[in-house]
Amino acid sequence: MAIAYEPVIGLEVHAQLLTASKLFSSASASYGAPPNTNISPLCLALPGALPVPNREAIRLAVRAAVALELTVQRESRFDRKHYFYPDLPKGYQISQYDRPVALEGGLEVESESGPRRIRIQRIHLEEDAAKNLHDTGSRNTQVDFNRAGVPLIEIVSHPDLRSAAEAESYLRRLREVLMFAGVNDGNLEEGSFRCDANVSIRPVGQEKFGTRVELKNINSFRFVRKAIEHEIARQEAVLGGGGAVVQETRTWVDAQGKTLPMRGKEEAHDYRYFPDP
Repeated sequence: MAIAYEPVIGLEVHAQLLTASKLFSSASASYGAPPNTNISPLCLALPGALPVPNREAIRLAVRAAVALELTVQRESRFDRKHYFYPDLPKGYQISQYDRPVALEGGLEVESESGPRRIRIQRIHLEEDAAKNLHDTGSRNTQVDFNRAGVPLIEIVSHPDLRSAAEAESYLRRLREVLMFAGVNDGNLEEGSFRCDANVSIRPVGQEKFGTRVELKNINSFRFVRKAIEHEIARQEAVLGGGGAVVQETRTWVDAQGKTLPMRGKEEAHDYRYFPDP
């Protein structure tokens, strides 16, 4: 007899904040400038450049927390998140780990069974990375540092979502709230509102979570729905064939209509978090 599986989905939404300048420097945070013109010594990790927090970015992060009914923390702290990639010249991202801006809130969304409240675990403030540019027909990759240091909030939901349609509904409602609050412009095409989805499945009635797979940087509602639906079906096929789901990071390739592996999934300890001095 075939086993019936239940999807378990959590979303991590990255929303750029509507500030004139970057999170830790006076460089412009505007979109669309020629490559590498909205930059500062800090964006390029030049020696001696020191970060100065943007007061407006912190104010907008708190506003988002209030709009989503999270509890703003009396004390918050920036941490260094270490990883090595061409779009991160410092070798670490200034983010937040165990002392984020706000904790525990929620958002009511429409689901197949009626209104449901999706719990939000945390909101933290961090700087965006630069952008890798891949020229068609070229083997070279270039890096545009205009986006490096642009302030964003990451909104992390609990794994309360149970379908791709519900995930799409949550994203649409979250975008509406952030735009109404004047926190984010909701522009998916420009990447100012994008999400990662953590997807797993488990037998119906089982409490223990299955092995989760992260789907990275999905920047349209249609792609979110298609990527999650495909990943659920893929995991069901793997388990149905007697295999095991591997914890990894995958990306949605719309031209092929499927997710493809990117790398093994990192855990918090892989990033070697410690307080930013």
